[in-house]
This record gives sequence, C-alpha cells and structure tokens, in this order.
Amino acid sequence: MTDTAPLPALHPTTPSERRSLWIAVAVYVALSIWMAIASHGFLEADGITHYLLRRFAFHQPLNLVGVWGRPLCVLLYAIPSGFGGLIGTRLMSLALVLVMAALTFHATRRTNVARPVFAVLFLLTQPLLFAHSFSELTEVPFATLMIGMFIAYERRWFALLAVLAAIAPLGRPEGFGLLVVTGAALLLHRRWIDVLILPLGLIAWSYAGWRVFGGPHEYAWYQWLQHNWPYSPDSMYGSGSLLRFVGVLPAVTGPIGFGFLWIGFWQLLKSPLKGFIRRWTSDHAFRCRTLVALVPLGVLVIHSILWRLGKMASNGEPRYMLIAAPFWAMAAASGLEWCVERFRWRSLGALFILAGALPIAANIAYPAFPLKAQDDDRLAADIARWMKDHPQTVHDYPRLAAAMPHVMMLLDRDRLNSAQCCDWSKTVVANPPPGVLMVFDPVYSQFNSNTEYCISEKLLLEHGWRRVATINEGGKTASVYLSPLPSPGTPGEG
Repeated sequence: MTDTAPLPALHPTTPSERRSLWIAVAVYVALSIWMAIASHGFLEADGITHYLLRRFAFHQPLNLVGVWGRPLCVLLYAIPSGFGGLIGTRLMSLALVLVMAALTFHATRRTNVARPVFAVLFLLTQPLLFAHSFSELTEVPFATLMIGMFIAYERRWFALLAVLAAIAPLGRPEGFGLLVVTGAALLLHRRWIDVLILPLGLIAWSYAGWRVFGGPHEYAWYQWLQHNWPYSPDSMYGSGSLLRFVGVLPAVTGPIGFGFLWIGFWQLLKSPLKGFIRRWTSDHAFRCRTLVALVPLGVLVIHSILWRLGKMASNGEPRYMLIAAPFWAMAAASGLEWCVERFRWRSLGALFILAGALPIAANIAYPAFPLKAQDDDRLAADIARWMKDHPQTVHDYPRLAAAMPHVMMLLDRDRLNSAQCCDWSKTVVANPPPGVLMVFDPVYSQFNSNTEYCISEKLLLEHGWRRVATINEGGKTASVYLSPLPSPGTPGEG
C-alpha cells in the first residue's frame, strides 16, 4: 500500500472544551463509584462467574488459562478482585473506561474525524457503557484493546498492532476475527516479520493450558485449546431477528448519539466507488477515517448474522455492541461535526447536557440503578440460609455443585477448590462422587453455551441423585440434591 501522512488535526481543543470535558469526567466517575458501591445486584449472572474466576485467580492457576474467564481479562482484574473483592472489580472496570476515553480522544484527534471532545462526550453518554463501568463482564477491557489497536494501526506501529492482535483472542471470541483482519492488514503493508507475532498469543495460551491441566497424554499441547473450547457451534439460546442489534443501538450509543451516528457513517464513507477504492488502497489517513465507520458496522453485521443463524453461542445480548463503543462515539462525533459546520451551530453544551440527562431521567422514571437484588439473588440467599440451617447435611456433603453463580458468590467459594466444590457437568451427574450437595434450578442448570453443562432434573433422578429440599423465592424454584453414594449421616427428605 502507498501511504500518505495523516492529516493534521483541524480542531485544537479550546480551554472551554477542556474544562467541559473534565467536568463531564468528574461527574461520570462520581456516579459510577456510587453505583459500584450501592448496587447489590448484577447486570448479568455471567458477571458473577467472571468475578469468581478473577477473585481466586492466584489460588487456582486453572483460572488464569481457562476459556470461560478469558486469560486477558482474568489477568487484568486478578489483583483488584483478589484484594478489593467485588468493589475492586467494579472500580477496575471504571479505570478501563477512563483509559478508553483517553485513547478515544487521542484517536479522534489523530484521524481528524471530529473535535475529540465530541467523541469523548458521546462515549461518556452511552447508557450501556455507563452500566458496564461498574460491571464484571469482558466488553469494557476488549473495547479498550480495540481502540488501542486502532491507534497502533493509525500510527503505523505495526509490531505493537501485532502484539495487541495476538492477545485479542485471549479477551473475547471476537479476537479471532481481529487476528484475521490484522493479518490481512500486515500482509498488505508488507510487514512480513510482524505477521509471525500473530499466532504467539494462541500458542502461549494452548501450551500454558496444557501444562496447567497436567499435560494430558491423549492429545498434543497445541490441541489443548481445541479440546477445551466450550462453545457449541449451534447456540443453545436459539436465534432471532436480523435487526435485533439495530433496534437496541440507541441503548448503546445513547438516543442523541444514535441520530448523529448515521450522518457520521455517511460522512466517513461517502465517495464514488472507484475513487473510494483508489483512496482506500493508497491513502493511509483516508483508510483510517473509513475504519471509524467500518469497524462498528462490521461488529453490527457479524453479530446480527450470528444471532439470526443461532451460531457461536450468540444470545442477542446488546452488550456485544459495546466492544465497538469508541467507534460508535467517534462516528457520532463525525455526524455532529458535519451538522456544526453545515448549520453553523455555536453553543453545544445544552446538547451534551441533554444527552447525559435523558438516561438519568429515564432512570428516575423507571429506576434500574443502583442495581437491586433480583429474584435470582434472593433465591441464592435462601439456598445459603438453608445450608446454614442444615449444618449436619453440609458437613456430610461438603462439596457444592451449583450452576447458579450467585450461590458460589454468596458463600465465597472457589469452584476449582475440590475440597469445597464439585464441577457442574453431565460427567459428574453420570458418575456421582460421594459427599456432593447439588443445587438444581430450571434456568442456569439447563441452559449453557456448552452442552456438557446443560443438565435436566430428569437426568439427575435417572442417575440416583436424591432430592432433599425445594426452595421457592419470588416465583423461582431451586432444588437441593445429594449424591446417591452412601455417606455418613444421610438425612431424610426435608
């Protein structure tokens, strides 16, 4: 590719803009910390699973290499989770959002798609990103990685780009797509040596996993990741409308950002086809500007197709769109920039105050934050109380198996501690070990991305597991089962 130098920034940040930006960041940080402390519930149960894997990461090396937790995310959160617990985990997410905002500012200024302050303000007014600024999920660290990769490409730091792409699959499944795209980009730029960096992350992950899991003799180390990949090709969650993610985009970009987004896409991509191809293959600055639109559109299209076809464990979650959060913000900023220049808008403070106020007003009308304990949380608390009220049963059956992560979190148990816990799997159900207390619930126990962990109550009964209690809370039900093998002090039905 013949590359020209990047265009200089046309819109230097004024003192007034910097002041407004710092005020917005301060308000954002204060609100996020408040929500992190005051929230007793979770955005999703997956967040609890990720939290537990990170909390016990230094006690269990398996957590550092496991596919479920993602090595990159576990390593990032291991220290704040291990020492700061749930609050430490949530504050780490906030810190990553602030890093993402700083990188977005830098990327917008370098590519000259808009005033960088516009992009950061659109980022900070994304409702779903705010909710994830005090969550435990993987989208925030991955989005931070993606904007870092974009900057590395824009600056032609190809070795750094290759390193970031190499670790991308260790963060989320979309990382495999980034690996392929980055490989194509490096080849087009004739960076042959840097291409050799790309597989190193997967090689290291597979070898480390093979060693930590005891070097299984039934397959070679380079096959470990393939044998331990948990996601079924066909999703257990079914499929849905092709326009599902388009419909939820206002929750991702914010209602005001959503309007400017499409103007921004048009501005970034408008060009006659022949001229577009010529400039895209010869002008690095133009290529980077168009990537601001092509990256989020690619995320939208690919996830829409996966959800429509019911593939790759997709369940249509709006949070999937968050991995492109900085790009949605930059594209919306480009749309606003066009409107400012076309209609000679002057004062935009009221616009961003409105953009931030609308989600707050919606929350006042229909309170969602701070996150409140839900039926699942209360049901788990009832299960924990039942165990406290039956100390002899817990003594005789000390190993807990539960698909519902809330139970493990309330009891602060490490799933990989074999003295405290037992794996929730069909293998365990079919080969019952002694001294296991198993908690069955109709949702978490029967639905999972990996069919090995989808267990019906009928299967438990077929293999001799004995139900000793049924617990109800808010219309939700869980049953307590004991392993069928003889164990001292076997209780009766209760």
